[in-house]
Amino acid sequence: MFLSVSGSGFHMNYRQEVRLPKLQGHKVQAYSMPKHRQLNSPEEKPISPDRFLKYLNNKVQSQAGVYRNPGAVQSSMILIAKQMKFSSDQHTHRQKEKSIKIIEQSNEYKYNLGLGNNHELVQRIMDTRVDWQQTKDNSSMFVNFRWQQWHRGYKYDRLILNNQYKQMVNHFENHPELSNKQYLFRNLCSYCEQNKINVYDSVPITFVLDFKDDSVDQQFTQFVKFFDKYAPKKIDQMAKKLVEYKKKLKIPVQPMNDKKIQPIPNKIPKTQNGNQYLWLLKPTFLNRGQGIHVVNDLDTIISLICEYQEGHQTIEDDDVKNNKKNNNIKANSFVIQKYIEQPFLINQRKFDIRVWVLVTQDLHCYFFKEGYIRTSCENYTTDDVSNQFIHLTNNAIQKYSDKYGEFEDGNQLSFDDFQNYLNQQGFNIDFQQNNVAKMKQLVWMSMQSVKRKLNLHQRKFCMEIFGYDFIIDQDFKTWLIEINTNPCIEESSGILKMLLPRMLDDAFKLTIDVIFPPKQKLEINESVFPVNKYSNTESLWESIGNLDSPKPAVKQSAIVLPNQLSQQNQQYQTIIPIYQGDL
Repeated sequence: MFLSVSGSGFHMNYRQEVRLPKLQGHKVQAYSMPKHRQLNSPEEKPISPDRFLKYLNNKVQSQAGVYRNPGAVQSSMILIAKQMKFSSDQHTHRQKEKSIKIIEQSNEYKYNLGLGNNHELVQRIMDTRVDWQQTKDNSSMFVNFRWQQWHRGYKYDRLILNNQYKQMVNHFENHPELSNKQYLFRNLCSYCEQNKINVYDSVPITFVLDFKDDSVDQQFTQFVKFFDKYAPKKIDQMAKKLVEYKKKLKIPVQPMNDKKIQPIPNKIPKTQNGNQYLWLLKPTFLNRGQGIHVVNDLDTIISLICEYQEGHQTIEDDDVKNNKKNNNIKANSFVIQKYIEQPFLINQRKFDIRVWVLVTQDLHCYFFKEGYIRTSCENYTTDDVSNQFIHLTNNAIQKYSDKYGEFEDGNQLSFDDFQNYLNQQGFNIDFQQNNVAKMKQLVWMSMQSVKRKLNLHQRKFCMEIFGYDFIIDQDFKTWLIEINTNPCIEESSGILKMLLPRMLDDAFKLTIDVIFPPKQKLEINESVFPVNKYSNTESLWESIGNLDSPKPAVKQSAIVLPNQLSQQNQQYQTIIPIYQGDL
C-alpha cells in the first residue's frame, strides 16, 4: 500500500511515491498535491513541505472516523514531507553544482579584496586585466585571487593544483618568520651562527623577551646585565634590583643552565651609542610604529612592559585627530633594541628607507628597483624621547604632525632626490653602489634564514610583497631595522602615486598572470603605469635569486667608503659575506 504524491510543487519533474505502513482493515486514500498549488504558470510559487504536511494533516483530521490509528497515518505524513524536503535539497544541491560548473567554464577569473590599506589601488590594477572580475563572495569555491591585509581566514590547505580550480593568496602561511620582530631576529641569529657571521653587523644590538618562553628568566637577566655594563650610571645593588624587577614582571625563577639564548655583542658600535644611552622597546607583533617607545632608563622599560602585560592604552592612528578610540594593546613578547643615536640626517632631520621585496609562488625573490626615503618633521635631538615626530619616521605617525609635508611632499624623497642631496652637500657617495647594494645583500640573507620555513608545507599558490626598513648611520653604514607584511600602499605623495601602481602591476605579472595566463594576450606587454627613467616594457623587479638555490642572482658589489669618513670607522663598513653553500 502506498501514497502517491505529485511533486511538481517542490520543483520536481517526476512523480514521487512513498510507501506507508500497512493499516489493517482500512482503506488508505492516495493524496496528491492540491491542484490549485501545482505549478501551472511561472508566477505560481511552489508549496513548501511544511505547508503540504499541514494540508495532509487536515485531510487526516477530516476523515478521523475512517481510521482507528490516525497517529500512524500522521507519522507517515511526516515521513512523506521529510522525503520530499530531501528531494528538494537534492535539487538545490544539483543547481549549485551547475552554477559551479558555469563559473568554472566562465571566461573571467574572480578576485576578492579585503578592506583597508588603500585596497582601491589593488582594484585599479586588477581592473586593467580584462580577464578578471571582482566578486564580493570570499568563499574559497568562487575566488581565484584573494588580497587582504592579514592572512587570517585563508584556507592554506586548499591551495592545491587541480584541473578544475586554482586560487592564489597574497600571504605566505609562515610570513611571521620574517615580519614578527622576535622571529626575524632569532632566524638571523641562527643563520649567522651557522655561517660564522656576526649578526650585529647587520642589525642593531637586540634582545628578545618572550614571557611565554621557559627561558624568559635567562633572557631578562642577560639583557639587564648588558644594559648595566654600558649604562652611564650603574645600577645600585644589582643583584637585589634584578630580583625586584623579576618579581614585578612575574618572571618565574628558573635554574640557570648553559642553554645559549642569543649571541652577546662584545661592544656597542659608536653610532649606536651616545650621551642619552637610548633604547627602543617594541612589542613584536605590531607595525606602523605602533607600540614603539624610545627610553633611556631601565625603570621605564620595566614599567612599560608591565603596562603591556595588563593592557597598554594607546590611540589608534586613524582616530588620533578625533581622539575617539582607545586601543588596548596586550603583549607578552618584546624586542629591546639599541637606538642608533648617531644617524645620518637630511637637513638635521632623521629618516629611514623603505624598499619592497617580492617572493613569488616558486620562492623566487625580487627587489624593486626604486624605494623611497621617509623623513621626520622635527629636527633631530636625543634630549627629547617623548616626541615621536623626532624619532619615528613611519608615515602612519608623521602624518599627524602639524609640519607634515612642510619640507617634502608627504615627508618622502625618491632615491634620486637623496642622491642629489648628497651631491649638493659634497658627499662623494654613490647611494646605489654603497647602500642599495648592501640592502640587497641583507634581503638575501634574511630570506635565506627562513627559506625552509616561509612555505613549510609547500602550499600552492602563495605570493607576498614585504616592506623592508633600513637606516643609515653617521658613518653611512646600512642597518636592517625590520620587515613588514602588508606594507603601506597609501598614495600619500607624488612619488608613491608613481611607484606604487607600477610596483603592484609588475608584481602581478610575475605571480597571478603566471598562474592565470591572460586569455587575451597583448602583442606588446606595455605597462600603463609609467615610472620616470624606466621603459614601459621593463619590469622594475630585479631578481635576487631563488630561495631553493644558495647563490644570489645579483653579484656582490664592493662598498666604497666616502672620503669624509675616518679610517677609524671603516671597521663598521665590512661587507657581510653571502653564504655560498646550502644550509
